[in-house]
Amino acid sequence: MLKSFTVANFKAFEQAVTLDFSAIGHYEFQPEAIKNNIVKTAIMYGKNASGKSSLAIGLFDIVSNLTDKYANKSEYKNYQNIFNTDQAVEFKYIFSFQNKEIIYRYKKFNIDALIAETLIIDGRVVIAYDKSRSTDEFIISLVGTETLNKDLSNLQISALKWVKNNSSLPDTIENRIFYDLFNFVDKMLLFWSLNTRSFIGYSSRVGEEITASIIQTHHFEDLQKFFRTAGFTEELTHSNDTGSEVLYIKHGEKRLTFLDVCSTGMNSLLLVYYWLKDVQNPEKCPSFICIDEFDAFYHFELARFVVQKLKEVNCQVLLTTHNTTLFTNDLLRPDCFYICSKERIVNAHNATQKELRLGHNLEKLYRGGAFGK
Repeated sequence: MLKSFTVANFKAFEQAVTLDFSAIGHYEFQPEAIKNNIVKTAIMYGKNASGKSSLAIGLFDIVSNLTDKYANKSEYKNYQNIFNTDQAVEFKYIFSFQNKEIIYRYKKFNIDALIAETLIIDGRVVIAYDKSRSTDEFIISLVGTETLNKDLSNLQISALKWVKNNSSLPDTIENRIFYDLFNFVDKMLLFWSLNTRSFIGYSSRVGEEITASIIQTHHFEDLQKFFRTAGFTEELTHSNDTGSEVLYIKHGEKRLTFLDVCSTGMNSLLLVYYWLKDVQNPEKCPSFICIDEFDAFYHFELARFVVQKLKEVNCQVLLTTHNTTLFTNDLLRPDCFYICSKERIVNAHNATQKELRLGHNLEKLYRGGAFGK
């Protein structure tokens, strides 16, 4: 799991900010929102232009380093903070795999220009290099890499990825954790529920037709069940009479094309289902899901439904929103609600000296400024 993420000099963030999923409190309610003492399901608030979207994009920068999944590089324009365009952006991820702490930090000048990387497993540096130094020293101490060429002066990809692609590592605890890192990042997914239908990570299938994918992978009946649970009672059907799969709403003997008549909210919910349709399959379930402005088109009841569904998913989840009706202990707990600004990111539990209890009205406290501005 991801314990924390720190970024400095990236887009909206001139100074370092940290999103800490391990900064939890001692609450007995909503235990399913926490896993292994790490926040599993989180919701982030912040004013407009507070940096929520910048943070999400920055968190998924790692996808371009370690995977071949879609990195959506167009989202990484204006990479450095405007006040430090001559300085590198610094990233730091802390993970927990097999009860060991893994630190991966690196520096970049743009989405493709890695200049330094360090990987630390359980306190031991196993990979490190820095191209900004006079000597391109490459440190690697994983078992099985003794004969690797360590001249990386012309290397254009991540050193970690180069090691993975050019080594056959024996089965040791460090090597298993090394592969755990890649497996986790390979399944990270960021998507927007807005009309762009854009995403980063998890898949390399850009432009895949959503309806066809759902039907061809035999998820149509589950989709209808999902919609009914969400309060959409209309009967659905589908057909490929036109040569491609089309989703319809049935009205007696008549039918209407779903995408032509559905609300923006239901269209957005269809997109959510598309990404979540395989979550019950351990081999396909994402490791980390982030949905930016996840409920932009939802009625508050539908927003609550989506949060409840995501709480059931066996992966970490981060949602950004402006919907304060979700800021409640009925859904999550104080250490799962984060407030983002360009200066810091803190959860409600750590944003106040007040002892927060189950009966507290968190929404009222947030609106009243109890957790900062």
